[in-house]
Amino acid sequence: MKLYELAWGLYPRRVAIYLVEKGLAGIERIPLDAMQEWPPAELKSVSPSGTVPILIPDDGPAIRQSVAILEYLEEIHPSPGMLGRTARDRARTRELMSVIDEACIHFGTWCHKASPVFAMREPQSHDAARVARDAFFHHVTILEALVSETSGPFLAGHEVTVADCMAMATFQFGDRFYGVPLPEDCPVLGRWYEDFSQRASAAPPDYPKVLHDMAYGLPRIQLSEAA
Repeated sequence: MKLYELAWGLYPRRVAIYLVEKGLAGIERIPLDAMQEWPPAELKSVSPSGTVPILIPDDGPAIRQSVAILEYLEEIHPSPGMLGRTARDRARTRELMSVIDEACIHFGTWCHKASPVFAMREPQSHDAARVARDAFFHHVTILEALVSETSGPFLAGHEVTVADCMAMATFQFGDRFYGVPLPEDCPVLGRWYEDFSQRASAAPPDYPKVLHDMAYGLPRIQLSEAA
């Protein structure tokens, strides 16, 4: 089994964090370099979209979406379970996963339409960025409300789940790469983020300095002023 990944990328980080938390080894991990030609030649044959992560199982076609990869690995490695012990627990985890995934989509649009990283690659739009920014924070607020319903050190309760891996990848990427911290009015998520950041799985990756220098300080207030 092979895993194509970008060590610091948001979606590949979901899987990387999960593998550590799961204690799962035996997967050939193939790191790619975004500072070279993208997509690299070896990726073109397995990913029409040129995105990572990509998991190549030993017995079937490639799996090209991070959530599908996480669900697949849970299916073939059910212990220790990281979706929940009961049907209700698993539904709860998947509810959190869905909100986190939607937040990621909006954050990505915000970055693509407002960050200098993408200014030379695609049209920028203050209006689109503002809408995406507001939608991202809205979903973070929804997540805050959901996790406030349960007790325990992790998002779904007393055990680490796939939702923790996805959320950590998201908020660490926003905080460390783009300089967008969690809102102050999300104290439960803030405490969780601070605590989970101490885990071995959450050790931050090395971000390419050139990209980091352009990305850090993603416009927020400035968008409204420029509209």
